[in-house]
Amino acid sequence: MSASHRSKAICKTLPVAIRRARDDELDACAALYERAGNAAFTWRPKNWFKAEDFLAHAQNEEVYVAESHGAILGIMAFFRPSNFIHSLYVDPDAQGFGIGTALVEAAQKIADGPLALKVDEPNARARAFYERLGFKSAGESGVDAGIRWLRLTRE
Repeated sequence: MSASHRSKAICKTLPVAIRRARDDELDACAALYERAGNAAFTWRPKNWFKAEDFLAHAQNEEVYVAESHGAILGIMAFFRPSNFIHSLYVDPDAQGFGIGTALVEAAQKIADGPLALKVDEPNARARAFYERLGFKSAGESGVDAGIRWLRLTRE
């Protein structure tokens, strides 16, 4: 993928570019991960999502940002060896504009095989989102900190 992939305008006033995060942006990405994760994952303990966890994982992953007008509105951490979307978060104030879809489509373009991810079973909104994008159950599940997760894939 080129340094910056310009996607179609998601709405008339929100052009979004998907690109690799720069090193000096990783703290902002980690803050978005923490903020969006703690807002969405209400079934997890309070403040479950921590910026330092994101930064630790990011050392072995490719981090992409969805940027509009200089603001990072979404992030995706991609583990290339298994085409695995480890993290995909959109700022709560920017959800519903197609940013998550644009990040998944960017992952598909750089992947060299089927995409894979895990989703918490109680996360009905994310499960519906991924199903709309063609993800299907891979028949694998597990439990993390008492929460059941499902593995999804997309050809």
